[in-house]
Amino acid sequence: MLRFMSIRTATIATAFVLAPFLAQANTELTVKSERSTFAVKGMQKTSEAKPAATRTLHLTLGAHWIQWDDGSDRGVYDFVKHEVIGVDTKAHRLVEVSMYAMVSGRDAELDNRMMLGSALEAGKVADNPMSPTLVEHQLSLRHDAHRASGIERKSAEGEQRYIWREKELFAFSTTLVPVTNAERNLLLRFLRYQIGGHPEVFEDLQKLDGIPKWLRYRDPGLGQATRLEVLDSRKTPDAPYVLPKIEKAPMKNAGAAAAAAAVQASTPESRAAFAANILTKANEAADAGKPLQAMLGYIERQLMIDGEMPPDFHKRSETILRDDNVKALLAAVQANSETQARDDVTTLTRLAALAGEKAYVVGIFRANMESQLGNREAAVTLFVAALSKNPFITGVWKDLGDNLDTGYDAGDTWRCYETARIIAPDHRMLSDITRGEAAMAARYPEYF
Repeated sequence: MLRFMSIRTATIATAFVLAPFLAQANTELTVKSERSTFAVKGMQKTSEAKPAATRTLHLTLGAHWIQWDDGSDRGVYDFVKHEVIGVDTKAHRLVEVSMYAMVSGRDAELDNRMMLGSALEAGKVADNPMSPTLVEHQLSLRHDAHRASGIERKSAEGEQRYIWREKELFAFSTTLVPVTNAERNLLLRFLRYQIGGHPEVFEDLQKLDGIPKWLRYRDPGLGQATRLEVLDSRKTPDAPYVLPKIEKAPMKNAGAAAAAAAVQASTPESRAAFAANILTKANEAADAGKPLQAMLGYIERQLMIDGEMPPDFHKRSETILRDDNVKALLAAVQANSETQARDDVTTLTRLAALAGEKAYVVGIFRANMESQLGNREAAVTLFVAALSKNPFITGVWKDLGDNLDTGYDAGDTWRCYETARIIAPDHRMLSDITRGEAAMAARYPEYF
């Protein structure tokens, strides 16, 4: 009896010791990936059927991330950092893209295609290539949950199929590979990003007690198909993902990339010292009878670290604010009409010639006016010029990011935002970014 109890106690103790490791184990999937094309009526020869391109895809599912490697491309979807990190083997660099940027681009593309689809529908175009259901399928985003998709579900011979206008959109095996619900959700997020699929399909996949042995995605609009089949599944010890220690890919704008590198190499102490020097020079300019340069210095510091104007400014404000050029500056930083914006550009151009070494700060305000007038290239040039002089101006990183956002490619936009957050994460100018990210995650929680 004592021996039995000892064995039983030892077994229980072993279970308690091993449980954390088993619960936190990673899952590795070996997947056969086949990509092919098929002919689409009405399309050019580029849509003729081609042999399937077959690759072996290795996936590792961690606690909040999924890593992929297909022999040529590899990377990680990190759902804590909300980043996709790809390895560019040719350039020997890591390419980091915000998930917010990726979903933002899809959302913009969704609206664009829906608008074009409506125009084609109004013109009674047969086989509308931008029909709402087809667009939602391609981008894996739902535009209007109240609109009937017209998708039919058909079950037969161990598979679930999704048919739209007599064309298959998706199919998957009813034979399941056992994984946890968390692992299933990770894989479904990965599939949304990687291959697409109508949200209604994913709603059904989300209800499964595992993942399908195989699945098939078809795009009847573009004539593209992807088939994935799980060949092997195994548990491995819990471990973080590992990426090669190589440089990160910089932003496309060389000047912005250089300024961002300076921020990444800085420390809180070095940035504080830089801001203190800006304040010292502003005080010196004020005391030397240069009110415009002084005002620009105080504003520059505020754009860096936020908060109220420093006591040093208030001690000198009466003299500074009495200056005609300072009055002109403060009157030209906002515009309520195109005419006023053009007048402000003229004023700011004149003041830049009087601002000495602080001309780049005047350029920040002119950049905002140029942006308001639709001159994005001019605005970007002026913002980058300011950052080349002072890379720690939080507000300029935010404004530069806004102007780099084309709607369809917001990768560098979020790189600017993340650079700004390194400098002053709680700056009030960044609050609308945080709100925007929260709104996007609330609208499309399946991506985050």
